[in-house]
Amino acid sequence: MRQILLFLIVCYACFVNLSAQDIGDPIVASVKSQFISLSDFEKRYTNYLIATGIKDNYPARKSVLNNMINEILLYNYDDNKSVFEDDEYMKELEWTNKQVKISFLKDQEVYAKLTASEEELRDAFIKSNEEIAARHLYASTYDEAQNLYQLLQIGISFDSLAKQTFTDSTLRNNGGYLGFFKWGDMDAAFEEAVFSMKVGEISEPVKTAYGYSIIKLEERFTNPLLTEYEFQNQKSSLERGIKIRKKIPAEREYLNSIFEKDKIVFNEKALNNIVNDFSGKFINNPENISPQGKSDFCVKYENRIYSQQEIEERLNGIPVYHRKKLTDVDRIKEAIEGLLIQQELLALAKTKGYDKSPIVADAFKQLRTNLFMNYKRKDVLNKWEIPDSLVTEYYKNNINQFTTSQEINVQEIIVDDKKLADSLFTLLQNGESFQELAIKYSLREWSAKNGGILGLAPLSKFGIFKHVLWNTSSNQIVGPLQIENLYGIFRVLEKKESVPIDISLIKDEVKSMAKKERQNSVFIEYLDTLRDKFEIFIDEQILSNFKINLDSN
Repeated sequence: MRQILLFLIVCYACFVNLSAQDIGDPIVASVKSQFISLSDFEKRYTNYLIATGIKDNYPARKSVLNNMINEILLYNYDDNKSVFEDDEYMKELEWTNKQVKISFLKDQEVYAKLTASEEELRDAFIKSNEEIAARHLYASTYDEAQNLYQLLQIGISFDSLAKQTFTDSTLRNNGGYLGFFKWGDMDAAFEEAVFSMKVGEISEPVKTAYGYSIIKLEERFTNPLLTEYEFQNQKSSLERGIKIRKKIPAEREYLNSIFEKDKIVFNEKALNNIVNDFSGKFINNPENISPQGKSDFCVKYENRIYSQQEIEERLNGIPVYHRKKLTDVDRIKEAIEGLLIQQELLALAKTKGYDKSPIVADAFKQLRTNLFMNYKRKDVLNKWEIPDSLVTEYYKNNINQFTTSQEINVQEIIVDDKKLADSLFTLLQNGESFQELAIKYSLREWSAKNGGILGLAPLSKFGIFKHVLWNTSSNQIVGPLQIENLYGIFRVLEKKESVPIDISLIKDEVKSMAKKERQNSVFIEYLDTLRDKFEIFIDEQILSNFKINLDSN
């Protein structure tokens, strides 16, 4: 019987391939009545190669095809009721549909119209053959950046300021040194500044996509042997790079041409009501909010007035990862502005017929699949009940994650003069009262009032001095230790070792972490079980032999 079944499957496969070849697009795989054509697979596989940068190989082909098969199985042949009835999934689906149309509009109306001059191309060619080494300091606001710049001007070093500026341990300890990079590796505004600088020069604050940077150019190496042949050979990629760098400012200019921010009029009282609603139950249960008492005028743009109720309904249609940020009036205003711009862009896309474009349909289809897979994965994991034995095992194997922090109580004297610090240290060694000297000399007022005693605090609070202090015996005096332009003398009063937290107090947290660690294996097992229920056909010959052409993409 099994031999007959295999024969039927082979014959069916032959029939499918013959039919597909008749129409010029062979079937590379099938699951029941669902088919994966070679053209669909090639499109997905090409995008995968471009995104990852790996070279074409058979295991990669098989892996991508299996992912496509998994998507078909999960979407068409599994119980997806909980996903398809998920309000957040539906909101994200609708949001994605809108964003695809808007992206295509921008591509056609902005990106497609961008050009690169010969001069720009040659300038980019030279820059792309340069290697730049630089360091920088980061600030989230212009005022913070300007303050850092002024400190540099009076002689404070990059090393000192980097320790205050960065949370990243590498940049904090290497003075913000970024190493060597080429044109196209960094933020466009950052590069615009650094490639125009001289070695040793320090820039004023530069606005980037992430905040503000103050840059110091350390080294610059240029390839001295540039040829016209190399320029012509790189011309198309250079043109793409220039157009990509122009895209964001060009999009901004395009948006300004179709939407005038100055014409928006807000009702501040209604906006404050929205903040209150979104900080309460409205964000998760909009149906529980009564429309009574809501202002008829919340926002006016041109001749259109939007009520508070209407604005709240629109805001609640935003995906949750955006909605969670709506915590104050300024963010509510930004979100409303974004929704009004979105409305204008969608109307334009519809007028131009872009919403009916096959390219838009294909892009949405792929993004819909990606979105579904994200929700499906979460759904599978949420329904999986992890045994208590595995939770306990995870707790024991990762006990360091479930312990209290090491704590230390320190007495301090902070001064800004090295000679004074040395004198105080000598007095303390000779038996003078730490408490009295702290009250009299220490610069940190709140601790000075307490005789220099800080109270028990996590050891991590003491930064680079945590190991010195922890390794100091109780009541031993250590110092003076330099802290930027200050000097500290310390005495350790008390230490508390970290101890394991009883699992019963943190079981939900441990369970969540244990599930997360096993999520890949759980999902793979779920897929394997589903795949065993269906006959899957893969045409290994087509998969192995088809030629891929990345140059045309």
